[in-house]
Formats: sequence, C-alpha cells, structure tokens
Amino acid sequence: MQNVKRFLINGLVMTLTSLLMSSIGVWFSVYISNRIGSEAMGVFQLAMSVYTFAITLATSGINLATTRLVSEEIGENKLGGVKKSVTRCVIYALVCSLTAGILLYFFAPLISEKWLKSADTMISLKAMAISLPFLSLSSVYGGYFTAVRRVYKNSAVQITEQFFKIGATIFALSLVPKNSLMYTCFAIVVAGMLSDVIAFFACFILYRFDVNQFKGEKEYSKNLTSRMNKIAIPIALSSYMRSGLLTLKNLLVPLKLEKFGLSRAGAVSMFGMLHGVVLPILLYPSAFISSFSSLLIPELSEYHAKEGNIVGNKRLNFVINKTLDINLTFSILVAGVMIAFSTPLASALSNDPASAFYLRLLAPIIPIMYVDNCIDCMLKGLNEQVSSMRYNIIDAFVSLILVNFFLPFTGIRGYVAVICNSEILNFALSLNRLVKVTQFNFDVFESVAKPLVAIFFSTAVSLIFFSKITSVFSLALGIVLTSFLYIGILFLLKGKKMFSLSK
Repeated sequence: MQNVKRFLINGLVMTLTSLLMSSIGVWFSVYISNRIGSEAMGVFQLAMSVYTFAITLATSGINLATTRLVSEEIGENKLGGVKKSVTRCVIYALVCSLTAGILLYFFAPLISEKWLKSADTMISLKAMAISLPFLSLSSVYGGYFTAVRRVYKNSAVQITEQFFKIGATIFALSLVPKNSLMYTCFAIVVAGMLSDVIAFFACFILYRFDVNQFKGEKEYSKNLTSRMNKIAIPIALSSYMRSGLLTLKNLLVPLKLEKFGLSRAGAVSMFGMLHGVVLPILLYPSAFISSFSSLLIPELSEYHAKEGNIVGNKRLNFVINKTLDINLTFSILVAGVMIAFSTPLASALSNDPASAFYLRLLAPIIPIMYVDNCIDCMLKGLNEQVSSMRYNIIDAFVSLILVNFFLPFTGIRGYVAVICNSEILNFALSLNRLVKVTQFNFDVFESVAKPLVAIFFSTAVSLIFFSKITSVFSLALGIVLTSFLYIGILFLLKGKKMFSLSK
C-alpha cells in the first residue's frame, strides 16, 4: 500500500508538472509561430531537428541507464552503489556531450549551408553546441531523481527552467527585428541555452543534498560500469541511428514538397505548421497520463530485479492491463474532443486556418500515440529497451523511405499519411513484444469498444448544445460537457471496476 501511495503521489506531482510544462510549451510554440511566421518557424524546426540529433549524441541513453542502475541497486539493497552509479553516469555523460558539442560547433557552417539551406542558422547551431554538456548532465540527475522516487525535485527544476526560458526568449525577441531570421533564431537558442545552464546547476545542488542520505553505505555491486554500458550503449547506438534517420527525414520533407510543386517558402511553412502547431496541440493532453507511464520504468525495473520471472505473472498482468485501460480511456476521450472541436481549437491557438484540417485529420491516431508511449516505458522497465529501440529504428527507416518516394506525388497530405503509418507501425511492433515477453491477456471489448461507444454519444450530445462555438469560454464548456458525459456513460458501461485499483 505504501508503494502504491508513493507511486500515486509521484505520478500526481509529475502530471501537474508535465501539464504545466505542456501548457506553457504549446502556448510558447504557438506564440513563436505567430511572432516569427510559419516560414521562419519551419526553418527553426529544421534546425531543431539537427539539435535533437546532437542531444541524442550528447545523452547517449544515459537518463535511462541512471534510472535503471540506481533502481536496481536500491532493489538489491546495495545502497552504497547509488552514488557510485551516478558518478559513473556523469563521466559517461561528459565524454559524450563534449564530443557532440565539438562536432556540432565545427560542422555548423556545413550543416547550415548544405543541409538546412539557410546560412542564417549557423550561429544558432554553434550556440546550441555550448548547451549540450549542461543538458546531458541534467539528464543524469533527472534519472537519479526518478529512480529514488523524488520526482518533485526534478519537477521544480523543470518549471523554473521553463519560466526562465520563456521570459528570456520574449525579452530577446523584443530586441531583434521581426524580419531577421538569423537574429530571431539566435535569440531563441541563446535563451534556451541559458535556461539549460540554470537547470544544470539547480539539479546539481539538489542532488548533492539528496544523495547524503546514502552517506556511510558501503555495499555496492562490483560491475556497475559494465552494467551501465550494457544499458546505455545499445540504447545510444540505436538512438543514433533512429535520430539520424528522423533528422534526415525532416530535412527531406521540404525538399520533397518542393518536387510536389510547392515553393521553398510554402514547403517550409507547411512543415512549420505541422511540427510547430498541430503536433504540439495533439500531444499536449498526454501530459495528464505520460508521467504515470514514465514512473513505470523504475517500478518495473525494481520489480524485475526482485522477482526475475515476468512471463504469465498475475501481478504484472494486472498492472499492464490497468495501465493500458487508463491510457486508452483517456486517449479516446482526447481524440473525440479533438475531432469534434478541431476548428475552434485551432482558431483559439493558431493564426493558420489550415491547422484545423490537419488537427482533425491526425486526431484519430491519438490513442495509438499515447498508448505506444506507455508500452515503450513498460518495455524499458522490463529490460526490453533494445527491442524498443529496434522498433523505433524500423519505424524511422520506413518513414524515411515513404517520405523520399511518396511525398513528390502526394504532397503534405502524403506526409500526414506517413506520420500515421509511423505511429501505427511502432505501436504494433511494441505491443507484440510486450505480449510476447509477459503473455498478458487484454480485454479489447472492455478497454476499447466501451470507450468508443461512450465518446460517440458524448460528442454527439455536446455538438447539439455547442454546434456554433464563438468564444474560448463556449469551447471550454463544450469540452467539459463532453468529458462529464463520457465519464458518466463509461461508468454505466463499466460499473465500479472503472475506478478500481485492485485485482
């Protein structure tokens, strides 16, 4: 019971943090898009694709390695290994991040001119390189706080970092002319770099105080370094491949849209609208549920270290089923709301009228996106991270092939189809692996059919009362009514077991 209480409290803290961060993040993304325009946003998103790959090189799987290593030492009651594990992870993170930073800094001119087709991004890429060591080390301490179930400390750092980043960005943008792409991107990047530095020092100070609880503990595993490498290196190698493929895919999208007939400005604008506005809105509600999914990693890691046997385990079967049921219940509600209220939602958040159409087009895959993230966390907790990354690589490779050969004939709608295919493929492979390693039984009728019935009737009734939405207030009322009707209908269909947390 104590473990359940601790899990729920940590999950609630992370959910509130994630919700706040996502709210700020969506608002911030839309603000920047409206402030600099969809074309500049597209160029910035392309630069961020390169930065994402650099972050992958800098972190190299160290966040999960830290969480797993510390969790396993605690699970085996070898508390002296906690600090030693973190020290090894810090050294690993420093080597990887410094290497990534040097590579990005010196290759920035080539990347900006040949890959991004915009020399204005060169100075921003060099600034990004400086932030990589700070970001990588913060990732280590974040993994530690997750493992010891003190996520509120990491949450406090994230909130502080986000508020500083937004304030610094708004201030920096006020100093540069709107039509200057180079200085606009540089202002956004420098604000982010400063926030990464602040986050690192905050994480380091909190860690130094927190780790004192293990002072005096002597017993630790002798193979910490090799265990760290066995977790981090396979993830790193597969992450490099996947992130590289995704970066290449993102760089190819505008080029292939040009071949379809769009101008360079039009192609970059469409890319910026999808990645800067539509996808953040689709992923925003996942803040309510993704935190609990991520907390499954240390819980399942510790359970796996203690029990070992996971095939057909009744307790594990229940945890998986309940987690998937909660995720599906929530994500089907979100998908229904997005489809029913796509036009007023897009109008309230974006100046681009096309965003409503693509929001409605992508909304049906929300349950697949959210549940896939949950399954990915469970696989990582069950020591199946290599399988998870293998599927991510397959997904990224298939997406790259489709973008290369499909987009010149189908345009932006073809890219939407590629996104849907990517999510479905990854979900199918991950779910199949989870079933194979745990042999859990899943009730499709209970967890899928009943929520679909509930969302159909709840949105139908809501649209009768809110057929014409003219304000944010009426939009909010429509969403609230849909949610209450959905929960009520689902309660009638499922009964008390809808809220049950016991077998």
